[in-house]
Amino acid sequence: MLTIDLSGKVALLTGGSRGIGAAICELLCKAGATVVFTHTGSPARSKDVALLLAKIKKTGGKAQAEILDACNAEKTTSLAAKMAKKFGKIDLLVVNVGQNLARPVEKTTVKEWKKFMDINLNSAFYAVKAVVPYMVRAGYGRIILIGSSAVYNGGGGAIDYASAKAGLNGMMMYLAKEYARKGILTNAIHPAVINTELLQERYNTGEKQAALRAQIPAGRLGEPEDIAAMTAYLAGKWGDYICGQSILIDGGRTLFR
Repeated sequence: MLTIDLSGKVALLTGGSRGIGAAICELLCKAGATVVFTHTGSPARSKDVALLLAKIKKTGGKAQAEILDACNAEKTTSLAAKMAKKFGKIDLLVVNVGQNLARPVEKTTVKEWKKFMDINLNSAFYAVKAVVPYMVRAGYGRIILIGSSAVYNGGGGAIDYASAKAGLNGMMMYLAKEYARKGILTNAIHPAVINTELLQERYNTGEKQAALRAQIPAGRLGEPEDIAAMTAYLAGKWGDYICGQSILIDGGRTLFR
């Protein structure tokens, strides 16, 4: 039987307490990786974190939760150093931190622009900068940036969100070009219409969700596990010849609706 084996791998996952992040964390652990995932420490999310850790532990996985303000470069660097000291390496970085607030340009303030660019783009740079030295030293690394189909169609409902996700694509291409020969492979995954709390909030009636499903050639909404599966694939040996790619996972909606 073919499997994705991440035994012995150490992963840092930013933004892992719920939705896509939680699914990625769970699947990486099932594949054998040791995962350190970050969350904001919000009391509202404490139950999600506890449930995720308990679920992973029950199936024999190894995960550790760390409170982190992903927009704090120094604390991100400190977390990476802490991991490297404890585990001796960092094999995989999955950047999943993100936040979106749909609104038109006319109602977008400069303060909001800076805030959402910091959350959706700058935080990714801080994480990459924190782990790359350890990957270069080891001559091995996998970096996976979780973006959005907004890169292709400008969607998401906010100019700062679409711009930041496009920035992740540029970051991915730079890293692929400059670091692949050093053993570090970088790719970006761009989800759309994934059945998360955010989607449930935006499409909050059965009619809205039915109309959304009608736009998807695959005939269903995506699930967080769909994104987790591609992440695990890229992180394992099956992804060893994939680098510099933007992978759209949206059931065909973006290009064929």
